[in-house]
Amino acid sequence: MQNFFDRIAGLAIGAKIGIAVGAIFLLVGGYYYFFYGDMLERKEQLARDEARLEKEKKDYEKRKQEYLAFRNEVSALLEEQKELLRVLPKKDDIEQFIESVQAQIELAGLSKVASVREAATPVEMYVKIPVKMSLIGSYHQINHFFKQVGDLKRIVNIEDLSLEPVSSGAAMALDQTNQLKANFVATTFQFVDKGQGGTGKGGVSITSGGAK
Repeated sequence: MQNFFDRIAGLAIGAKIGIAVGAIFLLVGGYYYFFYGDMLERKEQLARDEARLEKEKKDYEKRKQEYLAFRNEVSALLEEQKELLRVLPKKDDIEQFIESVQAQIELAGLSKVASVREAATPVEMYVKIPVKMSLIGSYHQINHFFKQVGDLKRIVNIEDLSLEPVSSGAAMALDQTNQLKANFVATTFQFVDKGQGGTGKGGVSITSGGAK
């Protein structure tokens, strides 16, 4: 080793400078190869990992927003279903319906002449349940009754409405004058689940009631 340094010491100044420069480049190259290059590669790997994680984060945020939107949509549909079943129940409940109508008749001060449940009619995903009725009262009482029926939670359609004056004899019997007789059909509806079995069209059992 001493001979090596002695030989270098005996070289010309230019050769010494060249050897020194070469040694520096060798050290720099070795440092770059063993340390700095590895650091750069690690840095590039971290940058790639960061980009991948950022993309995954954006994908997650997108999926999260889609999930929240889907959950809100499901909640809205469930609320709509509750509202639909409230106005269009799965059960017949016709007796309860008639009781509700009867309550409105009494509140309006009308006299009921007849109430007959007619045969139910299946239509697509629901069944029409008509109740043929005749009432006697003043025009304002009848108008008030129809308004109150329209405010019932269950869907009710008033069909085939006709008004005719009550004969003087009948009006006197009721101890009232200027009375009208309203003949109409109050139709309500029942939701039909086509997946259920039954005896009627659309998978439901169709029945009709008698006079009340």
